[in-house]
Parts: sequence; C-alpha cells; structure tokens
Amino acid sequence: MLWGATPLLIVVFLARYLWIKTTYTIESNKLRISTPLKSLDISIGNIKKIRRGKFWVESGRNYSETYIKLRIIYDRNSYIYVSPEDEELFVDTLQAINPNIEYSSERGL
Repeated sequence: MLWGATPLLIVVFLARYLWIKTTYTIESNKLRISTPLKSLDISIGNIKKIRRGKFWVESGRNYSETYIKLRIIYDRNSYIYVSPEDEELFVDTLQAINPNIEYSSERGL
C-alpha cells in the first residue's frame, strides 16, 4: 500500500507547487497574470472595478492563492480573481495607469 501511495503523493505535491507559482506583471498598459499552466493578459484601460473580499470561485477564473481575493472586473462582463502579495501597491499601480478604476474593500459594494 505504501508503494501505491507514493506516486500519488508526488503528483499531488508537484501539482500544488506548479499551481501556486502565480505572478502578476504590469507592463505599460497590460496586466499579465501567469502560472506555469496558464496565463492571461488584460488591458488596464479595460478594468472597471476591483473588489476585495471573500468570494466563492468557479474554476477557470481563479488566479488567486488565498481565500480573501481581489475580483477584477474588466471589459463588459468579464472578471478574474487574484491575490497579489501587496494588494495596496497593486491597486495603486493599476489606478495610477487608469484613474477610472473603482476600488471597494468590502464585498458587495
């Protein structure tokens, strides 16, 4: 039984390591969100709102590693969840590029 569990544990730890490596890069007018398995580019000019809170997250939109996340609403009805290391600096940098971004630190506002 021990030999059967070892490969499973290796796969679980490797998958967790790969999934946790999320980076957020702001280059000129683009926000690039990258993991080893997927990446996404968002035009900062298209970001409408950023909300901080505890969100139930569906798969495919979650680039966040924590329970408390930032929900970025962009384009018409698109959104994504992120958890940058320094939330305040992250939001301030985005708002410096696009001052029209609304920020709310409470869920539902």
